[in-house]
Amino acid sequence: METQQQFSPSYLSIADAVHAVQTGKMLLICDDEDRENEADLCLAAQFATTEAINFFMHSACGLICVAMAGELLDALRLPLIVNEGKPLQDTAFAMSVDAYASTTTGISAHDRAQTIRTLVDLTTRPEDLARPGHVFPLRARAGGTLERRGHTEAAVDLMRIAGLTPGAVICEVLDHTGNAARGAVLRDMARDWGIGIISVDAIARFRRDHRASLIAQTQLPLPEAQFKTLAYREITSGQQYVALVLGELASDQGIPPLVRLHSACATGDIFGSQRCDCQAQLQAALHAIAVEGRGVLLYLPHEGRGIGLSAKLQAYALQDQGYDTLEANEKLGYPVDARDYTTAVEILQDLHITHARLMTNSPRKIQALASAGVKVERVPLEIQPTADNIRYLHTKYQRLGHMLVNPQTADFSSAWKECEL
Repeated sequence: METQQQFSPSYLSIADAVHAVQTGKMLLICDDEDRENEADLCLAAQFATTEAINFFMHSACGLICVAMAGELLDALRLPLIVNEGKPLQDTAFAMSVDAYASTTTGISAHDRAQTIRTLVDLTTRPEDLARPGHVFPLRARAGGTLERRGHTEAAVDLMRIAGLTPGAVICEVLDHTGNAARGAVLRDMARDWGIGIISVDAIARFRRDHRASLIAQTQLPLPEAQFKTLAYREITSGQQYVALVLGELASDQGIPPLVRLHSACATGDIFGSQRCDCQAQLQAALHAIAVEGRGVLLYLPHEGRGIGLSAKLQAYALQDQGYDTLEANEKLGYPVDARDYTTAVEILQDLHITHARLMTNSPRKIQALASAGVKVERVPLEIQPTADNIRYLHTKYQRLGHMLVNPQTADFSSAWKECEL
C-alpha cells in the first residue's frame, strides 16, 4: 500500500478523517477503551476496489463486513439475522449477499468488491443480490454513535459526516498472533500502512455537537462575482445548505459582513414566479455583496417556509380561491412558518461570524441569530411590489410583522394603500 507523505500515527481530526474517506483512503476506527478497545480498518464502500479488499483480506485479517444505514438495507429487503441468543457486542448481522452481476464464486477480492459496491449503489434492486452470500452487511442503529458506540455506527456516522453514501467496509485488525491488535502494536501497523486513526469517541462527540458538516467547497462564477461555495449537509436529515462567500469575512475595521439567509424558492428563484419577491431578493442580495466585495449568502432548504414545494403549490391553489398565504397553509394543516434556523446559525458560527449586517425584512430571522449570540444589524431588503405579489407582501407585512414599506418610495407606499383598500 502506498505510504502517505509526512504520515504521523497520531489520531486524526474529523476534518482529516472526512478528507481521507472522501478521497477513497482507508483509516482505522479505534474503539473506546471501556468497550472492546479494538480497531477496524475502514473504507467508504462506494470506493471498494479489488486491490483495497485484497489489502483488507491479507493485512487486517478479520471478518470483512459492510456497515450500512438501515434505510439502505430496508430498500434492498435485507432482514436482520435472528439469533436464538444475544449476538456478541450486539452486532446486527443482516442477510449475507453476493451480487449477481460479474460474480463467479463470490469469495475473491474482485467478487467481494463488486458486491460491496452493489450494496451501496442506489440503483440496486433486491433481485440484483443473491442470498446468502460471501459479503456480510451490518445494520447500524438509527441514532448512530449517539445510540450505540460501536464500529458499525461510527463508520456509518463518518460516511454521513463526509456526505457519502452511508455504507462502509469495516474489518477488525488482527495482529501476527491472530488476536485483536491494540495499543503500540496497532499504532505500529498504522505507521507501516501509512494510514491514520480516529476514535469512536471523536465521531460520537462530533455527532453530539454538530447538526451539519462541511462536505465540499469550490469556486462558483456568478454574474455578480466569483464566490467561494461551501456545501454543508445536515448529518441526520441529509438536507443540504449552500454558503456563497465573497472576500475576507473578518475586518480590521470591525465592520461586520453582509449576510443573507435566503430560503429556497424553486418557483421564484428558478422560474421567476411573480407571486413572490424571492428571485428579486436573491439577486439584490448577491449584487449588494458583490458591490461591497465581502459577505455571505446562505441558501437554505426551506421551500415554502419549510413545508416543501408540492405543499407550497397546493397552498397556491388555495390562494387562487382567495385565501392569503397564511390561511392557505393553515387550511392544509401546515404551520404558518415551519422554518428552523438552528443549522443556519451553526454554519455562520463555522464561518466565524459573530456580528452580521443581516439583509432581511423578517423579524424571525433577526431573532434566530440574536438568540444564538450573533450580534445583528438589520439591512432592509425591500423590493418594488408588483400587481402579482402585492397581496403576498401585504400579508407578510400585516400578519408576520415583516418590516416593509420604505416611505421614501412613493410607488411602494401607493401600492400598499391600494392593497389596503
